[in-house]
Amino acid sequence: MKQRLRALLAASLLVPVLAACQTGGGGSARTHPTATRGAAKSASIPQAQPTSPTVTMRASATSTAASVSTRTARPSATPANSGTSKTSTSGNGIPTSAQGGTMAVPKVVQMVRPGVVQVISQFGQNVATGSGFFFDNKGHILTNNHVVAGASRITVVTANNRILRATLVGRDELTDVAVLKVSAKVPPLKLGNSDKLQVGEPVVAIGSALALPGGPTVTTGVVSALERVQQEPGQTPQQAGPVLYGLIQTDAAVNPGNSGGPLLDLRGEVIGINTLGQRSTQTGESVQGINFAVSINTARSVADEIIRTGHVVYPFLGIVAPQYLYPQVAVEHNIPYTPGEYVTDVVPGGPADRAGLRPGDIIVAINGKKLDNESSFVRILRSFKPGQTITLTIQRNGQKKQIKVTLARRPPNA
Repeated sequence: MKQRLRALLAASLLVPVLAACQTGGGGSARTHPTATRGAAKSASIPQAQPTSPTVTMRASATSTAASVSTRTARPSATPANSGTSKTSTSGNGIPTSAQGGTMAVPKVVQMVRPGVVQVISQFGQNVATGSGFFFDNKGHILTNNHVVAGASRITVVTANNRILRATLVGRDELTDVAVLKVSAKVPPLKLGNSDKLQVGEPVVAIGSALALPGGPTVTTGVVSALERVQQEPGQTPQQAGPVLYGLIQTDAAVNPGNSGGPLLDLRGEVIGINTLGQRSTQTGESVQGINFAVSINTARSVADEIIRTGHVVYPFLGIVAPQYLYPQVAVEHNIPYTPGEYVTDVVPGGPADRAGLRPGDIIVAINGKKLDNESSFVRILRSFKPGQTITLTIQRNGQKKQIKVTLARRPPNA
C-alpha cells in the first residue's frame, strides 16, 4: 500500500465574516495526514511526491498563521444576521474571446469587474465568503466547490451591490469547481484557453480578499509554472482533501476570500479560478508568491457537464495511488528513469486488474499520447468515458507492451 507524502497544514481560505472584537488571522491551523489508499496487490516503489511536502491554505478567508497555504474563500464564525487571439467553445452559451491585443491592468479591471461577485455561504448560524464570476449569459456563476459545499443558503453580491439569491446547480470535489445560478443576467467574463498559457505571462487576480468592504481586491503577477499538482486540505485534521491536477502556479497575491475568483490574462480573459496559496514549508520556513489556480479549461469542461447533468462522471482505471517517475524520484530511489506513471497497486477485480496490469508496470502512453507528467496522465484519462476501451503502452521488465483496458465508472470515494 502506498501513501502520498503530502502532509499539509490546512487553513481555509474562505473568509469568515469577523465580529467587531475579532481580527483577521484568528483561525486555527490544522494538520492533516496524507491520505492512504490500499489495494491487495502492491509493489515496492517510492511514495508519491509530485511536490515537496508543504503547508497549504485554501484561498478562503480566515487566514490563520502565516505558516499555511490557503484556499481562497473564507470560513466565517459569525451569525448570519449580525495581442493574440484565443478561442474557446462551450455548449452552454459561454462566450469566446475575439481577436484583440493586451490591455493595461486598469482596463482589464474595468472590463471584468461587473462580472465578478462576492459569494456568501451560510452554514446554519455561520457564514463564509468567497468569490465567483459570471461565465455565460444565462446567469451561471463559477466558483470553488469548497466555497459552497454544505451551505444551507448561498447569496451573491454583484459589483453594483445587487444582492441575489443563488441556487447550486452542481459541484465537483475532484476539481474543486462549483456552478451557481441566479435569476439575473449580468455580462459574463470571457473564457480564455489555459492550454496556450506560457510561463512568465502576466496575470491579474481579482476577488473578495478578506471580505473587505468596498469592492474586490486586484493583484498582479505572472504565470510561475504550469501543470502543478497539490493536495487540498481536508475538512478535519484526520482527513486529506482531493488532489488537484494541472494547476496554474502564480505569484499574484491570493488571500482568504479570493477562492473562486478569476485569474485573468491581459486580454481580460479568464484563464483560471484562484483556489490555493502556499504560506510555509512543512518545517515552518516562510514561503512567498506560491499560489495556485484551477485551469479554466478544466473548469469549463466540468461546468458544462454540471449544467447538462448536475454532476460529473469520471472513468475508473483501477490503479491505486500511482507515482509519476520524475527524474528526482528515480535518483532518490535508485531505479531506472522511465517517464511514465508507476503502478504501485491495482484494485482487485478492477479494469486494470482484469486487463492484466501488474504492480511494477510503468504506463508511458494512453492511446499513443505520451505522459509528460502526473497531470497529463489524469487529464488524458479523464478525457474518456466509462465503457470506453483504451490502449495503455506500458514498460514491464524493460520491454514495452500494449494492453487494452475497458474503463469503468469511478465509484464513490475511489
